[in-house]
Amino acid sequence: MASTAGPRIVSVSTLDWPASPEDLPTGTIQCGTQAYMHYQARRDQKIDFRHFSQFQSLSSSISTTSLTNVKDVMKAKKDATEEENSKKAVDLKTLSTKELDKMSYYDILGGIKMHSTPEQIKRAFHKACLKYHPDKENTVSSSSSHSNSTDRISEEKKSNEDEDEKNKEETLEGEKKKGEDPVFLKVKEAFETLSDKSKRRAYDSTVNFDESIPSEKSYKNETQFYQVFGACFERNLRFAAENDPDRKNAISGGSGHGSAKKKKSNRNRNKKNSGNEKAAPTASTIKFGDADASMGEVHQFYDYWVKFESWRDFTLPATELTEHDTEMAGDRYEKRWMEKEIGRKARAMKKDEMARVHRLVETAMKLDPRLKREKKRLAEEKAEMARLKKEKEQNEKKEAEEKAQREAKEEAERAGKEAKERASAKEARQQEKKILRKAKQGLRRLVLAEYEVDNNRAENDGDYTPTWNTIEDMNDDVETLCEKLSAVKLTSLTQDVAPKDDASKSNLTIVLEKANDLRDDSARAKKLAQRQRDAARYEQKRKEMAERKARMSKPWSKEELTALAKAVKKYPSGGANRWEAISLFLNNLCRQEIPRTKEECIEKFNQVASQQKKPGSSTAGAGSSTAGGDAVAEAATEEWTEEQDKLLQEGLKTYPSSMDKNERWTSIAKNVPGKKKKECVARFKSIREALKAKK
Repeated sequence: MASTAGPRIVSVSTLDWPASPEDLPTGTIQCGTQAYMHYQARRDQKIDFRHFSQFQSLSSSISTTSLTNVKDVMKAKKDATEEENSKKAVDLKTLSTKELDKMSYYDILGGIKMHSTPEQIKRAFHKACLKYHPDKENTVSSSSSHSNSTDRISEEKKSNEDEDEKNKEETLEGEKKKGEDPVFLKVKEAFETLSDKSKRRAYDSTVNFDESIPSEKSYKNETQFYQVFGACFERNLRFAAENDPDRKNAISGGSGHGSAKKKKSNRNRNKKNSGNEKAAPTASTIKFGDADASMGEVHQFYDYWVKFESWRDFTLPATELTEHDTEMAGDRYEKRWMEKEIGRKARAMKKDEMARVHRLVETAMKLDPRLKREKKRLAEEKAEMARLKKEKEQNEKKEAEEKAQREAKEEAERAGKEAKERASAKEARQQEKKILRKAKQGLRRLVLAEYEVDNNRAENDGDYTPTWNTIEDMNDDVETLCEKLSAVKLTSLTQDVAPKDDASKSNLTIVLEKANDLRDDSARAKKLAQRQRDAARYEQKRKEMAERKARMSKPWSKEELTALAKAVKKYPSGGANRWEAISLFLNNLCRQEIPRTKEECIEKFNQVASQQKKPGSSTAGAGSSTAGGDAVAEAATEEWTEEQDKLLQEGLKTYPSSMDKNERWTSIAKNVPGKKKKECVARFKSIREALKAKK
């Protein structure tokens, strides 16, 4: 028999704990803030976010320390929502018809939020049906409700309501008696409106919205200005295009492959936009700010509102104003007409709405203290810039005036200095002229006195030969010296000519020799200039001869011969300057680098005419213009090169005579460059006649 043993105890080794608590590893745990939790919930689409609709009440009832994860956020939100709905829930059967009509559809469905999801609306409607549906009420509650309704109606009848209200109450009472509860009808109407996207959009565009625009009397100080206008702009952000319910539902309600593609495209767009300098402002990021906001943020805010796009739909008020009910239309044509009228009115109201938003923006910009300060600062800067510019212009003007005065002064000094220099130079020239004149006069008097002495000596001494035979020769030599020599040389010459006691001969020979030397130098200069002129003439003549020789050696082209023939016919013999006109005509027509002279034209004309002259003919040389012109023209046509003759022969072989005559010679002329069909035919005939003559 086996014995039952008790539990066996096994010893376990002790854990290796550090000797000191300081050696334990440490770490830091950072708790997420409330804003981060909201962001996490919105990103995971756990919370259906609408601008200023859900988180304001949520943040007031939830503490940051209790939010540890997204599940806590959702639980806290659900609790806060249920608590708020329980507070707002009102028993509709205790309200009068007038009070019931003033309530919004959201309040009728249990006080749900304005931007509730379709699922939330459906759940609220189910709760309302359980509470207000006639079939769900028992007999006692029905009789009690009926008595309460009867008492309520009797009390309303006793009040001082107008006749329309009484009629409406009677109508509702009559409907109720028929089994239709007005409260449930209102609940049903609310659900039908809010469950339809277009109807809900139109209803949300008008319900519980303050369209008023603050004025200057709406605030007392700058702080109140930011509060009043900030709240007004926040109200109007409700209709921003980014807060469009349809747009939000389209983004959040997508599923399947299409939704994945949209999300992927959004991620790619975000990656692409992440490299931009700054993202565009949206309804969730734009803020009115306060006095501490930068001017960039202020301008960005107003730029956003200037380009503001509203999703507000005025179909419902337009329907009420036009009094058209499309469901009561007799046929589709009437329904289409009603829809057009409603749409036209809705567009007009939308235009008025955008005008209201623009008035709000203009009013805010006009009263904004920040813009006023900025405008004042810009005005001061502009005034300062204008002052600096004016000061700069004045300084530049002053500098220009000083520079002009300085330049005028320098110019005056320079002009005075130049005038003094000119005066001194003139005075020096006059002094030089005076000295030269005195030197000339001294030389003339001295030579004249010595000439008389020399002549007297010649008369007294028969063997003595005078220096000059006549006084005219003496005057010519003296004037030559006065013309060629300077004042210094004339003075030196005068001193040399002056009589000396020990002079063995007359000093007039010095004058004569000096004059002869000057004449020889002048003659040599004249001869040198003459030789240079002769050399230039010879060189020019040599060039002309070379050009003429080059022209003579250059053969006459066909174009030149044709032009010569035309000129000979145009200018017949007997006219004045005939060959000058012919050469000018030829050169203008041919544009040669080296023009032809009239001698060349005459020579060429006579050469061609003599070659073409036949025995017994009376035409000769340049005397016959018509015959000579024809001869020149014929010579022009008869100039064929060996290459052209060779090509002509090849063409005759290639194109036989069996071809069409015109076609044959056209093809042959195309094969011979520089020749026409007529010339090819003439060349062929001339060759044929030459061959016949040889036979």
